[in-house]
Amino acid sequence: MGTKGIVLILALSLAGAAAKSADLAGERAVNAQRPPACPRTEYELKWDNGKLGYVKTHIEPGNWVGNDFDISTLEANSIKYIRIYSSNLWPNGRWDGFRIGIFKLNGGTPGALIWGPQFVKGNGSGYRWCDFDVNYTLPKGAAGFVAAAEQIYKYPNTDPYCLDTGPPKRQGWTYYRGVWTPLQGEGNLMLRAVMQGDIGVLPTSIGRVKALYY
Repeated sequence: MGTKGIVLILALSLAGAAAKSADLAGERAVNAQRPPACPRTEYELKWDNGKLGYVKTHIEPGNWVGNDFDISTLEANSIKYIRIYSSNLWPNGRWDGFRIGIFKLNGGTPGALIWGPQFVKGNGSGYRWCDFDVNYTLPKGAAGFVAAAEQIYKYPNTDPYCLDTGPPKRQGWTYYRGVWTPLQGEGNLMLRAVMQGDIGVLPTSIGRVKALYY
């Protein structure tokens, strides 16, 4: 992102104050709502701990944020939906919408867009998990992918993304003006992917899957 690396974090007592950063605006947020449980035919991939720590948005549109996921140990390769934690409360008290997409994962680095972008908009009120349909089967042999969301409107007319309270696992990414860079800052991006189909874990990989996603 070049020089666009300055982060502004506002304490909860300052929520709603005018943003002064050229890059990011944010606030300390309340505890996260629990997502609904997935049925047995689905498998949720996540890096966050489910506890909301920070809420952020870029000042300018055109920024993607996403997580990479390794599926080399899973039998399923169909993405049913993307689950994103966001809110209509901040920064402007309404849902504005954003775009979601799936990108290739090339040797641990995000690559080209392979599904989307698709415009979506959250519903309900407050800080909450929003599920958006994808229903996309990854190319044969794909060992991973990046699920991401793009800010398409300028602050404050935009929906935020959220980070958890845990130590960063360095699986998050940002994309701006043609360049992917690791997501910086505290916590892990609260953006998950739910796989569907014959959900199974290859017998030799059970320990690795638990190490990755639990």
